[in-house]
Amino acid sequence: MILTKIIILSFLSLPNDVYCARILGLFPHPGKSHFMVFEPLLKRLSELGHHVTVASFFPPENPPANYTHIKFDGAGEPRLDILDLKTNDNVNFVRRIPILGGIIQQMSDFNLLAELALTKCQQIIEFQPLANVLKEDYDLVFIEIFNSDCAQGLIHQYGIKAPIVGLSSCTITPWTAYRIGVSDNPAYVPVVGTTHTPTMSLLQRMENTFMLLYHNLWYRYKVQVKEQAIIENYFGRKMADLDLLSRNISLLLVNTFHPLNGVKPLVPGVVEIGGIHLNPNKKSIPGYIERFLNESKHGVILLSFGSLIKTSTIPKYKEEIIVNTLSKFKQRVIWKYEESEPEGTLVGNILKVRWLPQFELLQHEKVVAFIAHGGLLGMTESVYSGKPMVVVPFFGDQPSNAAAAANAGFAKIISYIDMTEKDLGDAVRSVLSEEMQLNARRVSKMWQDRESAPLDTAVYWTERVLRWGHSGKLHTAARDLSLYELALIDVFAAYALALTVILLSVWFILTKLMRLIIKESKQKIH
Repeated sequence: MILTKIIILSFLSLPNDVYCARILGLFPHPGKSHFMVFEPLLKRLSELGHHVTVASFFPPENPPANYTHIKFDGAGEPRLDILDLKTNDNVNFVRRIPILGGIIQQMSDFNLLAELALTKCQQIIEFQPLANVLKEDYDLVFIEIFNSDCAQGLIHQYGIKAPIVGLSSCTITPWTAYRIGVSDNPAYVPVVGTTHTPTMSLLQRMENTFMLLYHNLWYRYKVQVKEQAIIENYFGRKMADLDLLSRNISLLLVNTFHPLNGVKPLVPGVVEIGGIHLNPNKKSIPGYIERFLNESKHGVILLSFGSLIKTSTIPKYKEEIIVNTLSKFKQRVIWKYEESEPEGTLVGNILKVRWLPQFELLQHEKVVAFIAHGGLLGMTESVYSGKPMVVVPFFGDQPSNAAAAANAGFAKIISYIDMTEKDLGDAVRSVLSEEMQLNARRVSKMWQDRESAPLDTAVYWTERVLRWGHSGKLHTAARDLSLYELALIDVFAAYALALTVILLSVWFILTKLMRLIIKESKQKIH
């Protein structure tokens, strides 16, 4: 009997056994497309028996039994349909400036993220329901790694010691890489927001290097320093440097996968889970859209600019460019257009609809191409479905995503601000070509060729952190090095100093020898 108890206790103590953990998820960013990436993981962990508490702007539909949601009521509103294309038309002219245009536009786009971060930080630290949640004990904490470290500061202030798993809805940003010790060498790693691929010209590497340095300085002084002041002012006490606290993550789950986003140097603590949000349980396609699809003899082109862009605000002349161009193709077009009729608005071969089940449509055999804005979720759905794309990027990571898709061989990029009927027509003809269709299917097969499904991968690595906690280190020592150490500036300085000493010593010795030789020569003459 005693032996049996010992065996049972020994089995229960094995590190491979994961108990039902208490997990906290903090998601103060109000972008719905961001939270859509993380929610499947949170729900799956809850279904596996873990007790999951989530603070976000987006309460779940039909939450599992162990899933508790704290909605940020009174802490601002979620951001939906925020980009008015009429306004964007007036702003994006700076992109036309050679070389500097892209840099100026990136600076402008990211400054908006800093303002949003500070506003949300002030709101959530004053949100009492969140304060009540943070006073409890947890075994693991999820936080989004994007434009804010306010959540890291709150975890510290409330004394939560649990390991932290970071979640990134986009490719790794410059201010994220160092937290886990990832190499972000600008010689071949494109900075998010640029239009570069890993193979860059000298001018592109110059821009890439500048943007890497700029983004790190911008994040440090426009976000971290100011968020730290907000938190310290609210709690009335000093705290550890937010830059150091931000490095306290055990794992980073990233919504990318290399067939689409390109190969990058990673470490064990960075796990790619691109496609985690893809739901195998298909939604039904509305009847009027299904009829429109099935009656098409030559296939259908899908046009959607996602949830953050109001397609219905497009200027009249731009809308005419799109309509005039697409009406010349034998394929039909389904366009997500917010101000259409409830049952769709049919104009020639173009059906405008208020809402559409995007992923389900992309998987439909009748859909042959996708015109999109380059958001990573829609692009992921397209590559999974094997459908080539015309990408019209607007802001943020969209130019980077577009460049990666074009480099992978299944997309064409056109500029929204400079869009013409010829550019759009040529791009659509290109993605409808047999070569591009084959490329899209090839990339799709590589995308789906994995050891395990992305959601299963995310669950495994999360539970691995639960098993090993802070002791299961997955980062490199680069995380603890300063910029000058990473760049080997101190090493080169030491070499330069040593070389200088050697040269001075040689010069000193040679000078002495020359003087002796000259002195001896003079003595012989006399």
